[in-house]
Amino acid sequence: MMSGEIIIHHAIRSSQPSIAKLLIVIAGVGLAFYGIWYYLKFAIQYTLSSIQNVEHNRPIGQANNDEGANPTLSTAINIIICFVVFAIATVIIQNWLRRKTAEELDRLMRVAILGIAVAFVYLMCVEEIKILWGRVRPYELNAAQDNFTPWYKMNGPTGHKSFPSGHSCESMFALFFPLYASPKNIKLRKNLLIFGITWGAITAISRVLLGCHFFSDATMGAFIIIFLIFVGTRCAQLNLVKE
Repeated sequence: MMSGEIIIHHAIRSSQPSIAKLLIVIAGVGLAFYGIWYYLKFAIQYTLSSIQNVEHNRPIGQANNDEGANPTLSTAINIIICFVVFAIATVIIQNWLRRKTAEELDRLMRVAILGIAVAFVYLMCVEEIKILWGRVRPYELNAAQDNFTPWYKMNGPTGHKSFPSGHSCESMFALFFPLYASPKNIKLRKNLLIFGITWGAITAISRVLLGCHFFSDATMGAFIIIFLIFVGTRCAQLNLVKE
């Protein structure tokens, strides 16, 4: 979402031909809206799943999406919610970007492109790894627990998707937040970094406590995004705290 909003603003302030601006703005709007849609879709899905799990005396964190059951609101309501959130987010973020200098906006464009690249690689890799590893979740263990497999064993497609933890991976993406702050505001960057680490760690731990993942699932999920952010920032010549 942030990448899309930055692309929109950068295009509007650029000196490119009108048709190029229009096409880039359309692309930015598409990215921003998709980011909101993707987040809200899963937020709503997991909220409804948790309610259903409690009602049917199942583990509250049971991943119904592994079995293809995706409780959600109607498409129309989802679209309305997304448009409302998109409109509010756009007003707030565009007002924030309006105060940025051209130099700072150019840096944010690098951040935006990096964010898209990291998200793309994550989305392409994690789901495939889940399928290839085919590891059962803690609450899927049988009485004898003989269907447990170590984290390093690739079981192939089994319908189980415990390794690695997608929630841990996505929540640790909060480590990206410091890049949106000005390099001159080191204190804010440090605070955002601490927040990102804390948010990611709490989410990873909660997935283990809920019985949705083994500890190795959660740590590998966090490691994947940390690795991608580290490599990405080095390639883009960006630093999380000091430039």
